[in-house]
Amino acid sequence: MGKLSLLASLILVFLPSRLVDLLTPNRDSYRGFRIDPKAYAVGRFAAKMRGPGPMPTVAESRAQTLKSVALFDRKGPPLARIEDISLAGDNGPIAARLYSDHADKTTLRPAMVYFHGGGFIQGDLESHHALCCKLAKWGGGIVVAVDYRLAPEYRYPAGVDDAISGYLGVCKNATELGIDPAHIGVGGDSAGGCFAAVLCQQMRGQAAPMPDFQLLIYPVTDGHLQTSSINGLKDAYLLPKTRMSWFRDEYAGTFRDFDNPKFSPLRADDLAGLPPCYVLTGGFDPLMDDGALYGKKLREAGVAVTHRHFTGQVHAFVNLTKVVPEGTEALLEISEWLRRKN
Repeated sequence: MGKLSLLASLILVFLPSRLVDLLTPNRDSYRGFRIDPKAYAVGRFAAKMRGPGPMPTVAESRAQTLKSVALFDRKGPPLARIEDISLAGDNGPIAARLYSDHADKTTLRPAMVYFHGGGFIQGDLESHHALCCKLAKWGGGIVVAVDYRLAPEYRYPAGVDDAISGYLGVCKNATELGIDPAHIGVGGDSAGGCFAAVLCQQMRGQAAPMPDFQLLIYPVTDGHLQTSSINGLKDAYLLPKTRMSWFRDEYAGTFRDFDNPKFSPLRADDLAGLPPCYVLTGGFDPLMDDGALYGKKLREAGVAVTHRHFTGQVHAFVNLTKVVPEGTEALLEISEWLRRKN
């Protein structure tokens, strides 16, 4: 019965949106909105796959991430350049991957240094390969994905320090990579969005250039994990609070100063002078308030902010584009914003 139920839930994931809508009239509601039918189907399948058992091991969680991407994310478009590169970091070389739809390196182009999501403990260059291909193809610029160190093997601040080192490495080697050094932004999703936000704050008053922009896709911005949406969606399908707490604690280790802006960028006293920001949030993502509150605080500090909110969407929906159409819609809108920035 369990296997049949799991199979039925998987079939539902791949049915057309209108049919899923008809078959699931009693879908969840939150803050006056109903969950998107395809996001609901994916969420139900994920819940059944995980079951009521204990938290997975880190290795199991990493494997689940890669399996989810293989099942539910549409492959990226072909590009003229996809190159694995190495960037110098304070703790040794950092692997990275460059994406560009332009073979010619002599014409310098704008770029975004990108940090993948994964709760600080999972995700890599492969899990976000398709996403980076799409942003490079549709956004018109170069994307450089940074493979930062993961917890629990490397706890805070290893990951965010690698993100900063990776950005500085791209800035230092911009021209040889075909990148315009005057137009380098940063971006990331979830944990990677946290790193992008922290990086921008850390660049103030430094000799290194401030990023040209910051793209924050459902970012983690407050390590306390006590926003209204986190508590209101504590049993969210793809990111329940128990899993969020586990991610945070694996990353933090013995560190407990969650008011520190390097861990919780929302806690910074002053956000003035930071680069323009695009924030993406979903109405059934517990991190909705993390993104919205950070965007609001940026705007109050005089920073130009574009906040796009998908009322029916769950966490990680831009990595579910094979089955959640709004994931592609979101990436196309982000890409249009990037083109305007470029």
